[in-house]
Amino acid sequence: MIFIIAIIVACLFINSLTTKNNLEKKSDFVSEKLISISELATSRYDYSNVISVKNSLSFKDITIPFTEKSFVIKYNGYITAGLDFSAATFSIDKNILTITIPPCSILTHNVNEDEVFIFDEKNSIFNKLTMDDMLSEIVAEKSKTEERVIKDGFLDKVTVDTIDLLKNIFLNCGFDEVKVKIAAS
Repeated sequence: MIFIIAIIVACLFINSLTTKNNLEKKSDFVSEKLISISELATSRYDYSNVISVKNSLSFKDITIPFTEKSFVIKYNGYITAGLDFSAATFSIDKNILTITIPPCSILTHNVNEDEVFIFDEKNSIFNKLTMDDMLSEIVAEKSKTEERVIKDGFLDKVTVDTIDLLKNIFLNCGFDEVKVKIAAS
């Protein structure tokens, strides 16, 4: 009996040595381009968000059994805002600098890939949970977050910060006065 167990263990050990993981990864650049930008980011808004989604298939408002899928995602992201400096115009009259800038806007909105956590992931046999389900929810929440921060006055604060920054920079360059105007959108 011990001899048979020893043979089985030896076979499993030898098999584990000869088994290979045939994982193949491939990554190629499809396109590369260096683009000059003239953005001035003056504020950053950091946030954390939790998304909870539950979904079931239904037929004529009747939930089909065994089709529920759900997940909870927590992620961290940030929004940077400022202005497109290439659209700014400058004029100098008697050592007074007048700068006309476009309205401030959101420049970037990123989700930190290393800070996405998936909890309570439930699949069903008839309604599979996909990565696309999760990514679609994050994209939708990003838009809602942008709308919310704009509604809460984020861009107004960004505009004030941008004007203060420009005035401080150019006053330190020796101008007697710096006027900053916002162009009509």
